[in-house]
Order: sequence, then structure tokens, then C-alpha cells
Amino acid sequence: MPESRDTPRRRPYRLLLLIPLAVLAVLLAPEGRLRCDSPWVRETSPNGAWTLELCRVPMVFAMPGSSSDAPGWLVLRDTEGAIRGVTWLDMVQIYGNSGPAEWRGSLVSVPLAAELPLVQASGPLSRWWEDRVWRLRALLGVVATDADFR
Repeated sequence: MPESRDTPRRRPYRLLLLIPLAVLAVLLAPEGRLRCDSPWVRETSPNGAWTLELCRVPMVFAMPGSSSDAPGWLVLRDTEGAIRGVTWLDMVQIYGNSGPAEWRGSLVSVPLAAELPLVQASGPLSRWWEDRVWRLRALLGVVATDADFR
């Protein structure tokens, strides 16, 4: 019987190739729709250290008057502009219907839409790394959604 190409001795090398690919994916993760030129909503914390932006995702087709039915990203940023948290909203109107954001000591809460912890980065490298991880998580769809808070 011929020997298979996928021998147990070759498997660890394939796993080792996945590590640089994963790191490369985080390094090159695009910000995409998490950065919008004109956010639907932009709120700043009372102390000015945090910004909450709601970036609407354009719909391919929408009836007149239904622009608030579009989905969007709720993005928490620190003073440096780095992403510190992301939540997906099925419809941006959920943000407006639930009331303004409530800024507490270590948490920002948007009723019926999101709760994001206010955790400062421990340094520039940490800030950069966590920003890239949030980008990748959003790209892969591994973030909280507004359905988690209803």
C-alpha cells in the first residue's frame, strides 16, 4: 500500500505554517466599515476619553424612508482613535429608539443595543494590537450583536 503524503510527521509543519498566517491576518486586518467619514451618531464620554460612533452600512436596495433600517457597527474608540470595542446592530434605528448612551465608571451602555467595557490600553503596542484584533473580529463576525442585549 502506498504511503500517504499526509504522514503524522508532516502535520506539525502544517500547523507551524498556520501561526504566521494568523499573525499576518491580524496585522493586515482592514478597518473597513468600522471607520466612517460621517457617523450616523457620534457621542463622547463626559470626560472626553472615549468616543462611541455608529457607522451605517449602506444597503444595496431600500425603499424611500427606510434608511434607518440599515445595519451598522457601533464602535468604541479611545482618545488615540484606536478601536476598543465593537457591536453589530441589525438596524441603526435601534440606537435612536433606545435612548442615549449611559457612561458609567467602567462601562458604556446603550439600552437594548450594547454594553462595552471602558478598558484603557496598557501601552502603545497593546493599543495597536487590540485595535487590529477588533478589526479582525468584526471582519469575521465574531462580535456581540444587539440581539444579545434585548
